[in-house]
Amino acid sequence: MAEKEQVHRLVVVDDEDYICSIVKEALSATEGYQVISFSDPRKATEYLEKNHVDLVLTDLVMGDFSGVEILDQALRCHPDCIVILMTAYPTVNNAISVMRRGAYEYLVKPFKLETLRSAVRRGFEHQALTRENLHLKEQVALYKLSEAMGTTTDLESNLALVAETARSIFGGGAISILVNEIPGRPAVPYLVQGKSPDDETESFLLGDHPLCAAALEKMEACFESREIKGRTKRIRSLAAHPLIAQGRSIGLLNFVAEDPFMQIKLGQLHLLSIIAAKVASAIENNRLYNYLQESYLKAITALANAIEARDGYTRGHTDRVTVLAELIARRLDWDDKRLTELKMGCTLHDIGKIAIPDAILNKPGQLTAEEWRCMETHPQLGVKILEGIDFLTPALPYILYHHEKYDGSGYPHRMAGTDIPIEGRLLMVVDTYDAIVSDRPYRKGVAAERAIEELQRYRGRQFDPLIVDILVAVWNEGKIGNLGIYADASDPASESAPARTSGRTESPPPSR
Repeated sequence: MAEKEQVHRLVVVDDEDYICSIVKEALSATEGYQVISFSDPRKATEYLEKNHVDLVLTDLVMGDFSGVEILDQALRCHPDCIVILMTAYPTVNNAISVMRRGAYEYLVKPFKLETLRSAVRRGFEHQALTRENLHLKEQVALYKLSEAMGTTTDLESNLALVAETARSIFGGGAISILVNEIPGRPAVPYLVQGKSPDDETESFLLGDHPLCAAALEKMEACFESREIKGRTKRIRSLAAHPLIAQGRSIGLLNFVAEDPFMQIKLGQLHLLSIIAAKVASAIENNRLYNYLQESYLKAITALANAIEARDGYTRGHTDRVTVLAELIARRLDWDDKRLTELKMGCTLHDIGKIAIPDAILNKPGQLTAEEWRCMETHPQLGVKILEGIDFLTPALPYILYHHEKYDGSGYPHRMAGTDIPIEGRLLMVVDTYDAIVSDRPYRKGVAAERAIEELQRYRGRQFDPLIVDILVAVWNEGKIGNLGIYADASDPASESAPARTSGRTESPPPSR
């Protein structure tokens, strides 16, 4: 069965009853419109406030009441409403004034009924085209939003895109996204865009408003629209939409409009529902993504710990290197994202050693040439282990390049200078420092002061001079000793075994 076509609803307002009757008859009987007429303009304004209306026909002068008030009320309550003014006292100024205020047409009495019908038909055609264009714009905006959100997993970026799209669709306004970070606790603001002109609006955007509580409790959109008193009349629309994921509320999408031409209507809440669903999906996907990241990282970290457990001498090496590398990276002004990647890279930098035989890994003496060739494969083996896990990609430079030397004599690619990624150059320095001061199967560790001397000696040859200079600076400031990760780091006078193993006079002891 074909869907029944929606009947247009018209409101006719004229203080002369016979005109109301004639117009109503002409439009309802011959055109099939639903027509409601009012000879009292005040009752018409009340009706407009409470009921959906597609088109308004109003006289311009009705005693002490102006049709301009009807025009303003109609557009305030129904932004896409068609308003046609009728008058027996036309002036150019009046015509220009009402058209500027949003009237669609201006009819001069007396007029033929066919002229009236034609004006109404054109008005509805214009309205249909406007609504279709608006719908297309909304769909394009939502499509672009979905496309953009698919390019990043960053929650902050995605929610900012959502907020911008919502404000674009509704023509402005203010929007906030609140998230229940802890179940059972109030939702907290994650993002707010737009102005808060008064305390009530700000409270609503921050989630401290009865409408917010109602939306969370009912798990459905809550909406109100009312006139705000002030020097100028304005309508404030508030819409609170819960964010639903896995059958539970995880936050709120709040929107405020305070302009009659961008006011949210009940019929537009479906758009908020679509946008709210995208917000909820982004938050839930981010939660799952973080959970998977943490699970992956825990599993890989457990694997890295298992490697250290194979060699009691290197136990704690990963933690020490991570702490020291972060200290240097902060001097390089790395941001939080990069510091997180650094911690991940340092934690996993020796993951490839899982494939190195214990006989080589724990050999108390020096390695043979063949054994060194085997040991030198561990950076590439580490990359092979992790390269299929996307979120661990930032860790790969630490794994692959931390044995490359500044003069090109390192491994696995014999890279030199700044061709070596900064991640590898940084880790090469701190990894070597830890190797020098720590006990190994093949030698005893030395005092931190001796290690600093070794790094300075090979500054610009094996090690990036900038990284060495930073390490020396933090050493001189006592920062390494304050970390508490080395027993003798703050005691330059501490004596131990020679800095270099026998037979290695041209370089510091290699870190395996």
